[in-house]
Amino acid sequence: MALEEKSSLNDCFAELLPHGCRFTIHHLSTPPTECPAIFAAPPGELPEDTYCESHFLSVSIDPDGRQLQVFAIEILIYTTNHLTTLFVSKADSTGYLQLLKLPKGTPSPLRILSTTFLQYLIEERRRPDRRLVLSLFARAQNQYLFPGSVENSHKHVLDDRGLIKWWCKVVDPILGIYGDEDDQGSKRNGSTTSEPGVKSHGFLRVPGCDTYETRGFIPGSGHAKGQKRWSTADPLVELGKQPHLPERCLIPRFPDDPKARFVEQLDDELPDEVTQPPLSQIENVPFTKKHTGRWRSVQSLEQFWEMMSFRQECSSGRLVGFLWALFSPDNLDRTRNPGNLGENTQKPSQNALPTQLDSQHQESARLPRQSPLRSSPAPEPLSKMPLMSPSNPSPAPTPGKAEETAIQALPEETKSYYWPLSSRGEVVLRQKDYEKVGNLLLRLDYADEEIAADSTRKWIEDVAQRSGVKNWGFSVAGEFVPPVINDVGAQQSNANVEPG
Repeated sequence: MALEEKSSLNDCFAELLPHGCRFTIHHLSTPPTECPAIFAAPPGELPEDTYCESHFLSVSIDPDGRQLQVFAIEILIYTTNHLTTLFVSKADSTGYLQLLKLPKGTPSPLRILSTTFLQYLIEERRRPDRRLVLSLFARAQNQYLFPGSVENSHKHVLDDRGLIKWWCKVVDPILGIYGDEDDQGSKRNGSTTSEPGVKSHGFLRVPGCDTYETRGFIPGSGHAKGQKRWSTADPLVELGKQPHLPERCLIPRFPDDPKARFVEQLDDELPDEVTQPPLSQIENVPFTKKHTGRWRSVQSLEQFWEMMSFRQECSSGRLVGFLWALFSPDNLDRTRNPGNLGENTQKPSQNALPTQLDSQHQESARLPRQSPLRSSPAPEPLSKMPLMSPSNPSPAPTPGKAEETAIQALPEETKSYYWPLSSRGEVVLRQKDYEKVGNLLLRLDYADEEIAADSTRKWIEDVAQRSGVKNWGFSVAGEFVPPVINDVGAQQSNANVEPG
């Protein structure tokens, strides 16, 4: 199902991309789908109703009349009654950006694309009385989304430290839009706001690094602006639905998340809940109180992060950076979040992670160091909607009017999610079709230019067939002319930095 061309997103890219850069943008997404809660519920309470939708942005070039993918990023949007969470699931490049032969000193188009797309979604998804948090973890890997791309000698694979710095540079300009040292807005922990009614602040945790070492990853950390925008801490307590929650209820569990694996292990320490026995048995059966939801070995968030540094993912000479950007309305009552106004009376969700934590080693096991494109939770995608009949097993069905109507009939806003028309993908796919598109991507090959162009064509055509759209994607021509800088060498060092 194709929606109207995203001219606003097109304009955002065109305004910020360097002059001479020409790309074709493909933006697809899914409708909000009920999923397991990413935050554990406190003892005796039901998990919070949570919805997830996926956004996938593919960027291609056209060096010789053929589409050739150079970059892609997947973002999962989780919404509840009290919080909106944007989670950067994966980002990867193919290394073929060098075919554009951009002049020396050209700012990194991939970083600009990432910053612009994140800012676009943040602006579209902010609710006036809810917090919004952007969350990601930077873990160095040679390829995430494009199989075989590591064989391209032009692909710049960043190491762990380089990748953490890259993502901080991606997020820092977004914080600058809402806060700057010269602004007269409100302050929170040193942060300011240039846009009325919104406070922003960045947070970075690198297990195994002290405050001084962590500061080294943050742009401009030695200046007042960098110190105001960022803290070497985390915002997890502020994100809690209510005060004084157990630590396990403050740590979100995302797909393929190192800290989620540790949380799952710590949960084995929790005793089983035992309720008071019937009165007829009270003399023979001892009464045991319900557990408090707190771990035995880890009793604070600081201790949790300290122990994370000894985990396999964060040790053995490798670093993993956990990054947040928090956007808070000025008028938000800290003592009473909107999510606390109503009781959750619906059936509880499964107490499971959105996807199996070892999903990188399942369907893509034959592709070393790969992870599936699809990682958002959807146990029963759109099960309440009258979509395709299970009796039709076609691998690439063309959606009918009933399916389009079912998606379009979903409300734009409920108490648990916000789904404005303006921020949806040019193509909106059902959850199952989105997963199949992701699985196809992992079966393609981007080892050389010829094969990569063929793989790009197959992926674009598969999405078109599943959505019933013959042609999709929109062209962007960069309009920004950067000022002349004497230190050209310093600029060139960042010109083609690509997340690995």
